[in-house]
Amino acid sequence: MCRRLLGRRRLAWIAVWPILAVSAVPVSAPAETADSRYLTALIDKATGLNLADAPAWRALGHYRPDWLGGGRHSLIDSPTFFLADDGKTNPEAELEATLRAFFTPPPTDQTTQHPQCAFIARYRWLKSRLGFDSSRLLEHHCAAFKAWSKTINAESATLIFPAAYMNNPASMFGHTLLRLDPADQAEDNRLLSYAVNYGADTGEDNGLLFAALGLTGGYPGSYAVKPYYELVKIYSDIEHRDIYEYRLNFSRDEVAQLVAHLWEMRGHFSYYYFFDENCSYQLLFLLDVARPSLNLADDFALHVIPIDSVRSVLDRPGLFQSAKFRPSGQTRIRQDLAKLTTEGQRLARYLADGNLAPDSQETTDLPLARQAAVLELAESVVTYRMETGDLGRDEAADRAWTLLAARSQIDEASDLPSPQQPETRPDQGHDSARAGLGVGVRDGRPFGMIRLRPAYHDDLDPSGGYVPGAAIDFLALELRHYDGDDGLTLDQVTGVGIRSMTPRDAFFRPLSWRLNAGLERMRIERTDEEGALVAALEGGAGLSYGIGERDIWSLTLDAGVTFGEDCDETCSVNTGPALSLLWPITDHASLTAKGRYQLRLGEKVRDRYEVRLGQSLGITRNLAIKLEAGVEDEGGGLQPEFLTSLDWYF
Repeated sequence: MCRRLLGRRRLAWIAVWPILAVSAVPVSAPAETADSRYLTALIDKATGLNLADAPAWRALGHYRPDWLGGGRHSLIDSPTFFLADDGKTNPEAELEATLRAFFTPPPTDQTTQHPQCAFIARYRWLKSRLGFDSSRLLEHHCAAFKAWSKTINAESATLIFPAAYMNNPASMFGHTLLRLDPADQAEDNRLLSYAVNYGADTGEDNGLLFAALGLTGGYPGSYAVKPYYELVKIYSDIEHRDIYEYRLNFSRDEVAQLVAHLWEMRGHFSYYYFFDENCSYQLLFLLDVARPSLNLADDFALHVIPIDSVRSVLDRPGLFQSAKFRPSGQTRIRQDLAKLTTEGQRLARYLADGNLAPDSQETTDLPLARQAAVLELAESVVTYRMETGDLGRDEAADRAWTLLAARSQIDEASDLPSPQQPETRPDQGHDSARAGLGVGVRDGRPFGMIRLRPAYHDDLDPSGGYVPGAAIDFLALELRHYDGDDGLTLDQVTGVGIRSMTPRDAFFRPLSWRLNAGLERMRIERTDEEGALVAALEGGAGLSYGIGERDIWSLTLDAGVTFGEDCDETCSVNTGPALSLLWPITDHASLTAKGRYQLRLGEKVRDRYEVRLGQSLGITRNLAIKLEAGVEDEGGGLQPEFLTSLDWYF
């Protein structure tokens, strides 16, 4: 879902970070003086106001309810973050220790901060609630923090959502970060802002090790502040991810408190968990610190999907101001390419490849506006290839300069329109969880059906707001009750199902692929109505093409294994081709067609044939009707199936 953008052991923040020390002075109790009496009075007042249970204090300490019992625990795992020995599990003790620390004398070491500065957000909030008397509690000058916050110069905040990127397991569900915008900054200059990213420090880990440690809290996660243009370059230009920017309605004081909390989070970490304590969830604490009444972190208990956290933020009354679409380099190129004729596409490709000179007659014969369009597209492709490492920097720079020089000689504007935002933003798509009820007939036998899925999106779900051709099913199950049976039958479980059908074109040659692991019913004989429940693991790779404006055709070669109790019948190695069509007719209606053949090699050699059609229609954003029909032959004859269902997304 998100991983660290910096290398292992690089937990420093940004070049403008002006301080070396990250810890406050040791906390000791003040002597029994007037200061001590004032401290006691402040603690008594905080207790009377029940500040330790206030939403603001819970947000500042990242406290969450315990699974069992009525207590709380902090998600922060750095021991140095807490001033009380039991501060991680005792918000009251942590608040008292914080007040006590504010009375400690100034540190003698100039590189060490006073606790009022190290925990500047806590200090500001407690001062606002308790009304500190500066004659009895000396306020320290936090020069390092003031210099840093002046560099950030934040007045407003914008929630950023880079869309899903299927070729990285950590990015398949998308990502969220937060941009801090200076005062009086023009919209065109937002790239110069700073942005906050939370990520796991995974180093160079990939594959199974990355998955295992990401699922089990094996990586430390922390906040980092970086120039926004650097993150856009990574997400948009290199990972081909469209970016949606949601401007939030925070006041200057709320943003100042958010920035202060970022300061006191420096050098501290929380163990990263892919499904819950991830980038999107940890970002919610920053928003809750800015405006504690939001209580965004309380919206999630079991898992957090980035786009769900975006929806949670936008659902808060008065918080969302406006949205902006920032297309990726690939999206811009694909949209421009689609608007050119076949000849224009050919010329742009030859120019980008260096096989055609910008002043060639084929180019100069074009109308000036079309020349401008072709040259601009070719230069964009060259720059894109350089950013992704497909073209050497020196070669790319020379070729791009030649194209730009030719473009500068044309006074006409390009005749291609600006990239268009998709009709439906990701936050406007259907919710991630799904429950469905349906009825059907299989081989002449009626059944009722229940489907449940906690996440996320499949080919037949309404496509609006989701990446075209991308699908992820996680922990989806289907239960059936056949006419005449006494109870429910577990028909199918999808532990994880991933599908990426990305069309190829003149400039992009992605590989389409799929992976599926779970349980399924194998019905070899037509008389075996229930069939055998078998474990199945399969995957495939191939090519996809877009023939029309929306449809995607895909041809893959699949391979997999199945195994069950009756191994003579159920254990086999399977391989064969699969052909599929995904046609999102609109953002609310989809059509799918799939056919495949498999050769099953086991105790017996069998052929398997399957053809399926599906049609969905979204009635509302979170309600859809689906019609499905199919026929399969596991080796004992054709078995047709028809079903209709009503799906609710939540």
